[in-house]
Amino acid sequence: MLTDEERWFFDHHGFLILHNVVPEEDIELMIELGNRWHALELSELPPPLTSTSRNSSHSPTIAHWINNVQYGDAVFQRLVLNAEIMRVIIALTRANPCLVDCALTKNLTTSDDINFHASGQDYGIENGMPYAGFINAGTSLVNVPEGTGFVCLPGSHKRNYEPPDDLSIYDGPPTVINVPVNAGDCVIFTEALFHGARRWTETYPRFSVFNRYIDKGSHGGLPKEEYRDLISDEIYELEQPAVQGRQKQVVKRILNELKT
Repeated sequence: MLTDEERWFFDHHGFLILHNVVPEEDIELMIELGNRWHALELSELPPPLTSTSRNSSHSPTIAHWINNVQYGDAVFQRLVLNAEIMRVIIALTRANPCLVDCALTKNLTTSDDINFHASGQDYGIENGMPYAGFINAGTSLVNVPEGTGFVCLPGSHKRNYEPPDDLSIYDGPPTVINVPVNAGDCVIFTEALFHGARRWTETYPRFSVFNRYIDKGSHGGLPKEEYRDLISDEIYELEQPAVQGRQKQVVKRILNELKT
């Protein structure tokens, strides 16, 4: 599932970059939908789409996101099932992924920085393969030049000590690295990795889709049973709880196709 180089790179850095994995026509459609949905008031979003960023606990200038976009259009379901992305997700979840979020984020030059944060430390090596209990697949829909966008502390997913309080997302290498990407690239990282995002600097908005997975249990908000008819059987199955030793049919299908 992962090459020797990918296993080493992910274990060492805490992330992988997959280049040019999304068709141009899908990118264009996702941007079109992103512009449409982000222009709506929260009450106007087609259910079950919502935005957990639009509540009083967040800064009004935060980079807003729309949740549950896989229910909004089949193009986001195609992204979830993208074979090259799922190849890595399946490998890192010990072949038992549970989809817990699909979010479409829009950054503007007025959007806030996203300071360093991480979730848990569920990372390790099992049977010679890396695994991560909480994974984020961030697909960029636009070109993100050097100096803006995703930053991380490489190797911090294996940390034994917390980073210093004065560490900044604008610090440079080797401690902090910035990861420029192009439209259609996907950065897959463990949420145990300290990561953030520098302020957006370009004249066009930064659109990203974040698909998040866990390798055991489930997320209380998915699947949206009332809107079951809006998603495919495979997406519905991916939203079911992950149980180690009980492989989902969608996973078996993807693994079989990757072998051929």
